[in-house]
Amino acid sequence: QAVLIEKNKELGGLARSVSHTIEGLDVQAYLDRLVAEVKTNENITVLTEAEVTAFKGYKGNFTTTVQHGPDKVEQVIDHGVAIVATGAHEFKPAEFMYGQSDKVMTQLELDKLLHERGNGNDPAKWQNAVMIQCVGSRNDENPNCSRICCQSAVKHALQLKELNPDMNIYILYRDMRMYGLLEDYYKQARQKGIIFSRFDLENPPEVSSNGAGTEVTFIDHVLQRPVKVPVDAVVLSAATLANETDRLATHLKVPRNAYGFFIEAHAKLRPVDFSSEGIYLCGTAHSPKLISESIT
Repeated sequence: QAVLIEKNKELGGLARSVSHTIEGLDVQAYLDRLVAEVKTNENITVLTEAEVTAFKGYKGNFTTTVQHGPDKVEQVIDHGVAIVATGAHEFKPAEFMYGQSDKVMTQLELDKLLHERGNGNDPAKWQNAVMIQCVGSRNDENPNCSRICCQSAVKHALQLKELNPDMNIYILYRDMRMYGLLEDYYKQARQKGIIFSRFDLENPPEVSSNGAGTEVTFIDHVLQRPVKVPVDAVVLSAATLANETDRLATHLKVPRNAYGFFIEAHAKLRPVDFSSEGIYLCGTAHSPKLISESIT
């Protein structure tokens, strides 16, 4: 018997915002199939719009109190183990004219635009697109690399090239981190003419409005001079941040790092266990990671 406690109205979490993986796998089809299997399994109880209000006990003998549904019905659950899968969310930038121009968007917003198409802003008609990496990460407030941003940029750049091979795409990066076998997609992007230009934190790109439209100015690290590009879209690779879990962490008495992600008992020896026995963690509750890594 399993009880799934979901804070939102529907299952799926952050995966609801991702249409395809970089390998081309259909995330929404997989998700719909998985949710259907969960809902039709007689051994699984799904509680939506739910929140844990109390937690006590020990391995094999936990008791959790949950309020769920629009009426906040209270339910007490006896269970042997607990899995924490509270997920993460995309950072909403305050820089690079985000929120001031409809041409500036995040990678997840671009994903939605590519998936839906035909709402008046068709990416296939773009001539110039600029992607800016490390927005909201690797800075004083959040020194961590968000891990998935580089592959998101390359994935969407390749998609844009498929829609319009003549489109000029610039990826402005601090360090490209296409770890493992993802390096092949970086190489493919280079071969298709996608331009990668490095910048440092002291000289970030500038996004501005010139009256006629939006433009991006950056220092080309090869030419060693400023380059100004009129753009149809500016795509920000925004940080992946932990969801709000203060109350849950207090109830469960499990540790988090300074940035809100849960900490495993031992990175090598017990990577999915908490130090408290009988409590486990998975997915982006632990750190930013790809869907395939969360599944693993």
